[in-house]
Amino acid sequence: MRILQVSSARNLGGGETHVLELVEELRKRGHDVHVAGRSKGPLTPGFALPFLNSADFFTALRLRRILKRESFDIVHAHVARDYTVVAAAAWGIPGLKLVLTRHLLYPVRAHALYRRVDGWIAPTSQILATLKPLSPKISAVIPNWVDVRIFDWRPHPLHEPVTIGLLGQISPHKGHDDALEALRCLDEHFRLLIAGKGDSKYVAKLKLKSAGLRVDFLGFVSLPDFFTMVDILIVPSWEEPFGIVLLEAMASGIPVIATNRGGPPEIIPSALQGILVPARNPRALADAIRSLAGDDDRRALMTKHARSHVEKNFDIRSVVPRIE
Repeated sequence: MRILQVSSARNLGGGETHVLELVEELRKRGHDVHVAGRSKGPLTPGFALPFLNSADFFTALRLRRILKRESFDIVHAHVARDYTVVAAAAWGIPGLKLVLTRHLLYPVRAHALYRRVDGWIAPTSQILATLKPLSPKISAVIPNWVDVRIFDWRPHPLHEPVTIGLLGQISPHKGHDDALEALRCLDEHFRLLIAGKGDSKYVAKLKLKSAGLRVDFLGFVSLPDFFTMVDILIVPSWEEPFGIVLLEAMASGIPVIATNRGGPPEIIPSALQGILVPARNPRALADAIRSLAGDDDRRALMTKHARSHVEKNFDIRSVVPRIE
């Protein structure tokens, strides 16, 4: 198939990595795949367009000319502000199929142009439910993925103190305040490593709140280095659309604890793969950390089942064929 992937992302993040990996894997499977995006965006697109906003008629016209000239079979968009632009560009072009992937939890605002969409992809059933008012012609839950080939499964003995890891965007809804409160409920045999970046004022507030606690703010770190440093990964988000970092930790042999909102329950279907706790409940989070740290046999069994679960259900080599 001749496929155009579209993303107007300005910066390289999880969603953009998703697109790049999808492009590469589809090419490995023999498809002729191209990318459209911003000229100064992170995807180095073959087709550079302005993508000013969701009503960018100029970009829609230019994209329409490209779609007609290049005879694509599929155009696949990933960013919400691109949906209407791409749908308008594809309108009335015979033989061209339009697929949109929805990565966020909040509902998509209805638009007449969505009648042109042939199929919707949602990484979780909860996200899929938000698409129901659009009456999709075809829709499917297809999860995000990891390439398990690049993650070495290396469980390790607990550090002293036991090291809890929190990795990702530093933002209130990611539960960093709850993580600090959970650490306050634990004793001196635990410490917390926070990796990632966020608003400088919020980070300063967290640092002030963490005074007297065993907390280190690492900024940007590589995944292999981070997973070597931590014994347990936590995802205390108030509501997480998916949670790729869980897959990365599970593939690496790091036991995981996450809140039971959004994507994590679909990544962790049972206590064999990880622990789910109520959102915005630092006491429950602390209890789960303490319990897991105190049970060597449980951690060993959990990491083994978690890796197998990721290999079976979330490896890129099995997920991309479902998109295909």
